[in-house]
Amino acid sequence: MSTAVDTLAERAIREHWDFLPTAGSRIGRHEYDGRLPEFSTGRVRRRVEQLHQTLAQLSALPAGSGDRGSSDRDDRMDRLSSRLLELFLRRELFNLEEMRTLENNPQRQVGYIGVGSYVQRDYAPLPDRLRSATSVLLQVPDFLATLDSLTDRELGEPVLDAAVRAYRGMASFYRTGLSDAAAECAVIAPDVAQEFNRARETAAQAVDGFADRLRARAARPEFAIGSQLYQRMLSVGEAVSTPLSDVLSIGQANLEQNLRRLDEAAAMVAPGKSVREAVALVSATHPTAEGLIPETQDMLEDIRQALIDHDIISLPSQERCQVTETPSYMRYAFAAMDSPGGLEEVATEAFYYVTPVEPDWTPRQQEEWLSNFNYHTLKVISIHEVYPGHYVHNLHNRHGHAQRGGDLPLINRVATSYAFTEGWAHYTEEMMLETEYGRDNPALWLTQLLEALVRNCRYLCSLGMHTQGMTPDEATRFFQDHAYMEEHPARQEALRGTFDPGYLNYTLGKLMLLKLRQDWRRQEGSAYTLRRFHDAALGWGAPPVPMLRAAMLDDDDGTIL
Repeated sequence: MSTAVDTLAERAIREHWDFLPTAGSRIGRHEYDGRLPEFSTGRVRRRVEQLHQTLAQLSALPAGSGDRGSSDRDDRMDRLSSRLLELFLRRELFNLEEMRTLENNPQRQVGYIGVGSYVQRDYAPLPDRLRSATSVLLQVPDFLATLDSLTDRELGEPVLDAAVRAYRGMASFYRTGLSDAAAECAVIAPDVAQEFNRARETAAQAVDGFADRLRARAARPEFAIGSQLYQRMLSVGEAVSTPLSDVLSIGQANLEQNLRRLDEAAAMVAPGKSVREAVALVSATHPTAEGLIPETQDMLEDIRQALIDHDIISLPSQERCQVTETPSYMRYAFAAMDSPGGLEEVATEAFYYVTPVEPDWTPRQQEEWLSNFNYHTLKVISIHEVYPGHYVHNLHNRHGHAQRGGDLPLINRVATSYAFTEGWAHYTEEMMLETEYGRDNPALWLTQLLEALVRNCRYLCSLGMHTQGMTPDEATRFFQDHAYMEEHPARQEALRGTFDPGYLNYTLGKLMLLKLRQDWRRQEGSAYTLRRFHDAALGWGAPPVPMLRAAMLDDDDGTIL
């Protein structure tokens, strides 16, 4: 990147972290530990002015050198990083000025008051980390009082309900999910543990009170952001300018294609049986409760070796993630990847959380839970979360630059795209079925398609609920009818879309990456290999896919889907 743009980008990122210190802390800059954002009206106004000033300064800089068709990576990186900085600034402005999430969506702020990262990652002695966590907890009452003053309008009913659940869950986490860390610290630093315990109860009471006040608010049935904001969300968030009608048509076509494929896969797994009967057949073979964690670890090694044997992607490090039980406060999810922040230099361990059965469950409940971890579904989830999904992406961002002869610019490591990040992980599920690892395995194909159909439904229900008047009840039925889900998980999926319209990005990102792969293969001709494409795609960070196309293609026609 040019010196002027590089200097401006580093200053802009520091200003971003000064405004949102939690973002700096979680990416690995621990000088921001122990701080919460300050969202007073005056502070937000000053931040908006600062963003406008930085955008004006960026636009005043001379255009980068180099011909657009140049094969020189440095020139392409300069152009990408400059565009990425502009979008990074505009995205924050959009959230503050147009989406106004501070006022309209309190659920989006609950993550700021989480302190799990202080106890999960061993980047400093435990007493030091708990001191930082205590500092955050002590700021929680004032933080929530500020949110109270901002959210003075009626909220959409499903958005309000989601926020109440999220804050009640956080209060419970303060009281129970932090107990082990407090007990461990009490042995070596009892005074720190005592202060931490007092702070977490004070914070829990403040969060309970905030949830009560949210619940007492008047709510309106309307929650949709509308077509104009939705189009802006795609444009500013993902550099996607495709008309919504076309986005909708493309998503509908992919859903129909996957439903046809599911029928074909089910017929191969269980000839003459229904899709649900084929799914039940596949679900019957799963690890035992005792074998879930060790068998998952072994499975990861098998998948990792397949990446090497079939030349699918480079693995820039010998590091392994640790398979472990999901922390108690996260057990709403079957599995999740917890990778270190992109700038973390000390606590670089990574955890693949797999949620076990609970000891007080009945045998039937345990069997139902474990059936969701049948061997084929567990493979698909592990591909998405670990190899070659999120974890390998993280390895490329932290180590891959050394193989390419230089560091990624800071803006490329900080400014990440929702569609690229989740789209990449979802893309890898489908891609692995094309390789020798997954080919001719109809049961694996069946389970991958079920995962894809959930993402198809997110895509279409997000558009439906926010731009076409679809209700949460209608979205629930859509998930039931098209993703073979039971009512409760279908409703949870539908409700997520009311406060997270961006969850269409799983499928949107996957489809854009598939189109990019097709176009890059045409460009590279006989030099194309799957591994070269994957290494190239992950060599730029996690930018919006349309920007990635401009960096990777000599002649990008702008057709992203």
